Amino acid sequence: MSLALMNAQTAIGSVGRLWASAPVIIGGLTLTGMEVPRLIRDGGGQQVAVHRLPGGNRILDAVGNDPDRLELEGTFVGPTALARAQALKQMRVAGTPVAFSGAGLSLVVRIVQYSYDYQHKGVVIPYRLVLEQPAQVAASQSGTTSALSALIGADGASALSGITDALGDVSTIAGNVAGQLSTVVGQVTPVADMVGAGGVFATVQDSLGTVGGLSGAGVNLASTPQGATSLLSGLEASGAGLTSAISATGANLEGTGLTGAAGLSTLTQNAELHGASVMSGALVNRAYANTLTATGATQDGPLVTA
Repeated sequence: MSLALMNAQTAIGSVGRLWASAPVIIGGLTLTGMEVPRLIRDGGGQQVAVHRLPGGNRILDAVGNDPDRLELEGTFVGPTALARAQALKQMRVAGTPVAFSGAGLSLVVRIVQYSYDYQHKGVVIPYRLVLEQPAQVAASQSGTTSALSALIGADGASALSGITDALGDVSTIAGNVAGQLSTVVGQVTPVADMVGAGGVFATVQDSLGTVGGLSGAGVNLASTPQGATSLLSGLEASGAGLTSAISATGANLEGTGLTGAAGLSTLTQNAELHGASVMSGALVNRAYANTLTATGATQDGPLVTA
């Protein structure tokens, strides 16, 4: 294998691994890779009213929970870094509530403070974000499982969106160079076999669509065992398909040579599909773990391993 090919595959693999971080969603912006906050600080206090009595006695009355603001720090990188940093700024300026999902939380918050540093001509932009949390009460088992259901649905939708977007990109790449969905020398599995009807990615899309239809905000999975069983089956099917996709595209990245435009196009297609599979696999793993938690079951290990 040539040094140039090794360098190209190393770079593609590094980009693919960036997607392995579970994404964080703020409003309509999904943070992935290095954009995912390296720090999310959560906490709070319990407000207590102290009544002092003669003789030194005291009576303590719990006034209520007082959650701290969420603090996040991360970095935008690449040619779209400035545009994405400014998108968060516009959310702060608007001052409207936005959905936040990440670090096991699924909340509607307000952006109360946001700043970023324009560095390296806008290619690297560190940011700091402060979010005001809504009022919180002690969660019952039903409330917990309902919240988990909403998070499961969001993860399933994000996984499906990532796969669908990747398939669209692959079709565009193939259309730019004639014959790119045909077999290239050294390629283990033709891309057409994976993305066509009945291919592994079509199966994953169907399974994730089923997951999205079964989960939703306000659903108590603990009280709907039949629906929970179907949801677990859909996630397990998605996980099996994504594991196969990661294996096939990874083998293709190792086996495809840079034989002119055809080889480069095929290499790019497989890198796109590989990265999307790893990212979606992380989301499916979290959705599976949350489903088991909501139904009181235990997990032996992740569904998808990269």
